[in-house]
Amino acid sequence: MVQPWKDTLSEIRCIDVKAKSVEEYLKYMEKYTGKDKRFLDVQHTFNHAVRLSFCSKEEIARYLINYIRRGKTYSEIRKNCQTFAADFCAFLAGKKDVQPFHKLNNVAYRNQTHYFMYESTMYEKH
Repeated sequence: MVQPWKDTLSEIRCIDVKAKSVEEYLKYMEKYTGKDKRFLDVQHTFNHAVRLSFCSKEEIARYLINYIRRGKTYSEIRKNCQTFAADFCAFLAGKKDVQPFHKLNNVAYRNQTHYFMYESTMYEKH
């Protein structure tokens, strides 16, 4: 994110990387890491096999839409790219112990993997 940002908005960008192994994926990340590239400082801290039963491109897109529409704000501490990455990895792998990379994000982090599963337009806050 480049400052200034609007904390009332958020976005998710998703691309399908044609990697068949963690090593191939890391090579892709390395290729696009640098000051004027897609990624600034890639840190690989977690990987696990995808355990979802329904994981077509369309289903993954639906999960992402559910997630972003359910939580529409941005926060440097509670809801940002690191907390999304932790939630998404935990959701795909069916793991509960995935944490955001930065220790500061861990203080206020709450796992929100359930946001992926449920139709966001049907959610009513009580």
